[in-house]
Amino acid sequence: MRRLIHNDLEKCVGCNRCTRVCPIEEANVTTETPDGSIKVEIDNDKCIACSACQHACHHGSRYYEDDTARFFADLKRGVRISMFAAPAVQTNFYDWGCVLTWLRNLGVDKIFDVSLGADICTWAHIRYIQKNGPSPIISQPCPAIVNYILLHKSELIKYLSPVHSPMLCTAVYMRHYEGVTTKIAALSPCVAKAHEFEATGIVDYNVTVKSFYEYVEKNRIIMPKNPSGFDHYDAGLGTLYAMPGGLKENVEHYTGKALRIDKAEGPSLVYKALDGYARQPLGKLPVLFDVLNCAEGCNLGTACRHDLDVFEINTIMDKARQAAMHDENAIHYLDQLFEAFDQNLHIEDFMRTYNSAAVRKIPVTEDMINEAFRMLEKFDDISKTYDCGACGSNTCRELASKIAKGIDIPNNCADFVSRSARAKHKAVTTLQKNSLNDLAIIQRDTGKVKELTDGIMASVEAINEAITSNAIMVKEIEKIALQVNIISINASIEAARAGEAGRAFATVADEIRKLSQRSNESAQMTNAASVKASEAVTSINEMIALIGDNVNNCYNEVVDITEKTKKVLNEETGSAVV
Repeated sequence: MRRLIHNDLEKCVGCNRCTRVCPIEEANVTTETPDGSIKVEIDNDKCIACSACQHACHHGSRYYEDDTARFFADLKRGVRISMFAAPAVQTNFYDWGCVLTWLRNLGVDKIFDVSLGADICTWAHIRYIQKNGPSPIISQPCPAIVNYILLHKSELIKYLSPVHSPMLCTAVYMRHYEGVTTKIAALSPCVAKAHEFEATGIVDYNVTVKSFYEYVEKNRIIMPKNPSGFDHYDAGLGTLYAMPGGLKENVEHYTGKALRIDKAEGPSLVYKALDGYARQPLGKLPVLFDVLNCAEGCNLGTACRHDLDVFEINTIMDKARQAAMHDENAIHYLDQLFEAFDQNLHIEDFMRTYNSAAVRKIPVTEDMINEAFRMLEKFDDISKTYDCGACGSNTCRELASKIAKGIDIPNNCADFVSRSARAKHKAVTTLQKNSLNDLAIIQRDTGKVKELTDGIMASVEAINEAITSNAIMVKEIEKIALQVNIISINASIEAARAGEAGRAFATVADEIRKLSQRSNESAQMTNAASVKASEAVTSINEMIALIGDNVNNCYNEVVDITEKTKKVLNEETGSAVV
C-alpha cells in the first residue's frame, strides 16, 4: 500500500506519544542512535493510516501525504477533473458554497455531494440485508478500519460490508449514472481514503480538507462572493454519516429498531471492540456494527482542521437532521429518494470485494519474553508489573514482548533507566568517597615532598654561601702569594749582592718564590673549581625552585579538589563529610 504517514526522525525526541496511541503493536519500531537518542520509526507495512500518531506528535516528526499539490498542478495544466466533497467541507468552511464556485473557476468540471453517496450507501445496505437476511455486517465507510481488518484481523473480512463507502458510492454514481469521464478528485476529511481509492481504482486524487485549507491560506486566496451548489438533486439524511453513529441513525430511520445496530468510535475503543467482535459467537453479534476510527466522526477526521469547536459542528449537523426528519416535505422526499434509487440504480454497481493483505506477526516465545525481562533487570512480579506506560506500551509485559521481537529497546523503559541511573549514581558516590580518601593520602604525601623540597633549597643555599666564602679566601691567598713572590724576588737580589755569604739565603729565597707560584696556581685552580661549582649550584637552585613551584601548585590543586569533593558528597548525602 501507498505510504501515507511519514517520519522526520530529526524531529523525533523519543517521547513515545506515537507508540502510546497506536492500535498496532508492531507498527512502531524504537531504536537508539549512537549518541544515545531514542527514535521511533513507522513500519509502513503494518501502519493502517489511522493518523493517531500524527495528532499525538507534538514535535512535527509525524506527517501525512495526500494529493493536494498534484491536484492543483494538474488543474493548472488543463487536466479535466470532477470532484465530490464530503459533508466535512460544509462544517470546515463557513463559505463552502463560495469554495465550490472558486473550484469551478479553476476549471473543475462537476462537483457532487458525498451526502448523496451516503444515501445510496444506506439504501444499498438495507436492500442487501433484505435480500440476504440479517447476518452480521461491519460497516466500512472508514478506510482505517478496513486497513486494520485486511492487515491485522483477516478473520473479520467475511463480516465487512460488501457495500461501497459513501465516497465510493458517489464516485460510482458519477461514473455510471452521470456520465463523468474526467478524472475524479475527492475533497475528503480522511488521510486513509487514499488507500481505499488505490484499492478500487475509481478516484484519482485524495485532496484533504486540511491541506486544501492550508493551500488557500498560504496563497492568500480570496473566495468569490457568489456561492454555488452541487451538480445533482438534493441528498437526504446522508449528511449525518459524518457524525458518530451516522450510518446507524440513517438505517434506523428506515427500519426503526427492527435490526440490532451497535456502534463504536475512536481509536482507544474501536480496535479493541473489533478484537472482541472476532472472539464472539455468531449469535451475539449485531446485524450491523457501525464503526469509525475518529471519535468525533468525519467532520473532525484525520485530515480536517482541528481548530474548530465540536459543538459548533454538531449544531450545523443537527440543523440538517431536524430539517430532514421533522419536515413533512423532507420526509416525503426521503421516501421518494429510495423509490428513485430502486428504479434507477443497480445495487451490484455499488458492491466491492476485499483481498486479504495480512501481515505476518513477529513470532515470540515465553522464553524470549523472560529473556527480555532479564535485560530489563525485572526478576519479580512487582517489577514486571510496574506498568507506568512511559515506554508507550500499556504493560511491562507488552514492552518485554516488543523487545523480544526486536522493535523496542531496554533503554526505552523509564523504570530500567531510573534504576540504572540510581545504581550508577551510587557507584559514583562510592568512588567519590574512595577518591576522597586517596586525595587525603596524596595531600599528605605532597606536603611531605613540599617539606623536603624546601629543605633541599635551604641546603643548596648554604652550599652557595660556602662557595662564595671560599672564593673570598682564594682571593686573599692570591694576594698573599703575590706579596710572598715580591718578597722572594727582593731577597734574591739582596742575596746576590752579599756574594758567597748570601748563597744559602738565595736558595731559601728561591724556594719561597716557588712556593708562592704554587700557591698562586693552587688558588687559580681553586677559583676555577669554585666558579664551576657556583654555576652548578645556580642551575640546581633554578631546577629545585621550579620543582618547588610545581609541588606547590600540585598541593594547592589537591586541596581544592578535596574541598570540592567534600562539598558534592555533603550535598548528595545530606551529612557532613570530614
